Amino acid sequence: MCPRVARFALLCVCCAPILLVACSDGIGPNSAQLAIAGGDGQRAPAGSVLPEPIVVVLRDAREKPLAGARVAWAVMLGTSDVVEPSSEVTDAHGAASASWRLDGRTGTHTIIVTADGGATVKVKAIADPGGSSSVRALPIVTYEGSGQAVHPDFARLPASWTGDPYRLVATPYPQGNGNFENPSLYTGSTGDGWVVPTGVHNPLETPQGGSYLSDPDMLYDADKDELRIYYRRVTTENEIWMTRSSDGVVWSTPVLSVHAPNHFIVSPAIVRRSATAWLMWSVNSGVVGCGASTTTVELRRSTDGVTWRPPETTTISDPDGYPWHIDVEWIPSRNEYWAVYPVKKAGGCTTDRLRFATSADGVHWTTFPSPVLMKGATDQLRDVVYRSSIDLNAMTGTVSIWYSGAKNGSGGYSWHLAWEQLAVDALLARVRAPFTIAARADDGEKPASPELTNETAP
Repeated sequence: MCPRVARFALLCVCCAPILLVACSDGIGPNSAQLAIAGGDGQRAPAGSVLPEPIVVVLRDAREKPLAGARVAWAVMLGTSDVVEPSSEVTDAHGAASASWRLDGRTGTHTIIVTADGGATVKVKAIADPGGSSSVRALPIVTYEGSGQAVHPDFARLPASWTGDPYRLVATPYPQGNGNFENPSLYTGSTGDGWVVPTGVHNPLETPQGGSYLSDPDMLYDADKDELRIYYRRVTTENEIWMTRSSDGVVWSTPVLSVHAPNHFIVSPAIVRRSATAWLMWSVNSGVVGCGASTTTVELRRSTDGVTWRPPETTTISDPDGYPWHIDVEWIPSRNEYWAVYPVKKAGGCTTDRLRFATSADGVHWTTFPSPVLMKGATDQLRDVVYRSSIDLNAMTGTVSIWYSGAKNGSGGYSWHLAWEQLAVDALLARVRAPFTIAARADDGEKPASPELTNETAP
């Protein structure tokens, strides 16, 4: 790879062969020559930003640099890579550069660079498995000792609360053992450092009578100055229970909030808009569960967050399959709801991508072409991307996402958490990028890992 020298005042001798090769594929109608000057052929983990910028140089037929020409960068159809900026004007030396973020796919990625007049050149990169510079593993201590967990949900506390300003709830799920899938609480002052709060003994609740607990969702009630945690108890029914705390340590006796036949209320996501306006989204997969051919996302409303009206069906859908295990947050600074949800295929329970959607009213939703994340972004999420939690810090314009997912090994699936922080513009650029069937992992193929079922999916 050739160095970039003094903003291309000089092109080093070693760059000449690269320029000649690239120019043979880059002659446009006006005989301008577009050549790669740096960044071609890099390797980086899937989901990460390439370590060096992509640099091209535009010259005329006499090899003189062409300044002031616009150069556009486009990802190949079939990827959700992000190139920033999407276009740039060449400098006095005919040079333009951009950064390139790979999506979660491993293998060869390609972008096409096009200059004014039609000269083009292709740049390639190799995405390796095993991690991302942006998505990071999120180790936590679970009460049964495995460190494996699923279904994170985040809440921000006001400054009036003592201790750390953040809380995270999750459920341990060691090798898919639902006997340990009980709500557990963590505290922290950053998005990636979590410990059990002083005085708290996880799990917060344990199942009774052959049931299991799952799908926790947590929020702060400003009027009562308390935390609430909702969770799902599964028997022959789905029961949504709620417990509350004024200090994050001592929790009330849980109360039954709403119930329906089994698999009719999956992954409740609760938003409080005011003291008398509460909303709960959940996935209805019918009597079959995650193996159902279709699912719908339903919305219930409440005046107190305890008693709920009958559900209405929302428009959340997906071109790749069906929503599964949703999180919804109200974003006041943007006056809209945000949702993230993994996608399952008809008749299957394994989810390999996480989607993002927005809504003004909570019923009618806008989805985007590309996933937020594909499986393989980290080793811990190698085979499954699952229920996740999203938060926007309006003061900094920073989005935090807490992921959960799994990788398959000799002992079956192991479940872990991961974390990513990025700017709002970067998130929107990622999900708005083109995404076609060619890039959709495992479409029409036999899954590389055993399919999850109602018994093995959290």
